[in-house]
Amino acid sequence: MLVQVARLAVVPLADCVAPPVTSKILKYCYGGNIPRRIVGSLINVSISMLFRSGRALYSIDGAPEPLVLKAGERYSARLSIVDSTADFVDRVNKLGLDSFNCESPYGSYHISISEIEVVPLEKLGMDLPRVFKVVFHTPTILNSKLMSPPPLASKVAAAHKLMPQPSFIFSHLLRFWNAYAPPERKLGKPSEWAPYLLGRMADVSLVELDYRVRAVTAVVGKDDRGRLRKSRGFVGWVVYESKANRKLHDIVSKLLALASLVGVGRSRGLGFGHVSVEVPATPEIEPKETPNSRNAEGWRT
Repeated sequence: MLVQVARLAVVPLADCVAPPVTSKILKYCYGGNIPRRIVGSLINVSISMLFRSGRALYSIDGAPEPLVLKAGERYSARLSIVDSTADFVDRVNKLGLDSFNCESPYGSYHISISEIEVVPLEKLGMDLPRVFKVVFHTPTILNSKLMSPPPLASKVAAAHKLMPQPSFIFSHLLRFWNAYAPPERKLGKPSEWAPYLLGRMADVSLVELDYRVRAVTAVVGKDDRGRLRKSRGFVGWVVYESKANRKLHDIVSKLLALASLVGVGRSRGLGFGHVSVEVPATPEIEPKETPNSRNAEGWRT
């Protein structure tokens, strides 16, 4: 199974009003050339919002004005696909989708791919230190059912969690990994209980040292009756310290490497749940440092 990641530049050819979720521009322009698959409820495609100066662009409920994209300005984005073949990369090469103009309902754009990365899923990983920061760039939507014991899952009402609780994050990521990984590369002890058990272990082994998180309601668009469709999730960042043993810490590292490419939670195909993982720029040398003394500075992706 391959993880294909295309990093893109999007340049409007004229000033235009963007859709509420700017990922719809890429979704329209690449259209049927994106090989979509769904395993269970997990889609294999993640399309990011457009980013400007490191900030994701999407409409928030109550915002006084729509998003306007400026002609000639360069916006960055990312398209990630998990598939058994490199079909998307082949289509890019065959159809010239590495650099093209797109006329869309949201305006005219020049879209170019600056880099394509193809990595076997089982080779994903990162050198994750014991202290790291997870940044939630766009609203992350985690369902309460993720941490329901399997026999009770059908009896639990679905609700969105508005705090980045490790159990829900890693339960979702393990479900995604094991849904697409070949049998010999699945993590944990593959069973219906594996996501729940890993989630419980994540809660007791990952300690929050600092955080800045807020709930956000994003506008998705309008339904058939002209009513606004909205999604509510959380954005911000959390600094974690891992107390896990080496085996569990390695699983956490692999799942965070996956998250940094495909996101976390629901509606990743619309750009929600876009996360990055940052580590200290220099080794920590102050053993008496207290959790309250940490801040957002001194980190690198």
